[in-house]
Order: sequence, then structure tokens, then C-alpha cells
Amino acid sequence: MKSEHILALVTLILGVLGGVLLCKDAVNVALKLFEGSRHISVVSIMLVVIGIIVIIASAMLWVGRYLVGGVINIVLGIITVFYGKDAEGLMILISGILGVLAPKIKD
Repeated sequence: MKSEHILALVTLILGVLGGVLLCKDAVNVALKLFEGSRHISVVSIMLVVIGIIVIIASAMLWVGRYLVGGVINIVLGIITVFYGKDAEGLMILISGILGVLAPKIKD
């Protein structure tokens, strides 16, 4: 495997892991909906949507669209850190930075 592919695999794993950790809040949102609660946090729904977009952007990094997927993950990582999900946001941010750097790595 070339170093570029190894780095793309690392970005995929980091991005998917961060996205799944953000999407685990979807269970809480669904439970509140089933309980009949009318108070659902907009931030929770937004973080679930960000998690889904991060997973898609990480898949884009894996298939070779490094710049687009990397920039999406960088922006969404910063937004996630801003909204208080530090660990997930940093994983997504690192995934984006490594995704942008991946095509510059040569064997």
C-alpha cells in the first residue's frame, strides 16, 4: 500500500468514528420523540446531521476526493468543537487536515 492510501484509511477511520459518536445522540432524540416530548434541542439535531455529513465526507476522502472531503471535515470539525463536542470535533478536524495533506505525501 502506498503512503497516500494508508493516510486516506486513517482519515476514513477517524472521520467515521467521529461521525458515529456524533450520531449516537440520534438515539436520545428518537427517545424524546417517542416519549412525546415537545422540547427537542436544535443543537442535538444539528450535531446528528453533522455526523452524517462527516461520514459521507470521510467516504469521499477514501475514494480520492481529498480536497473536498478534507475541507468539509475541517469546517465541520471546527463547528463541532464550538458546540461543545471536543473529542469528536478534534477527531473530525484531524481527519480533515490529514485528508488535505494525503495527496501531498509521496513514497
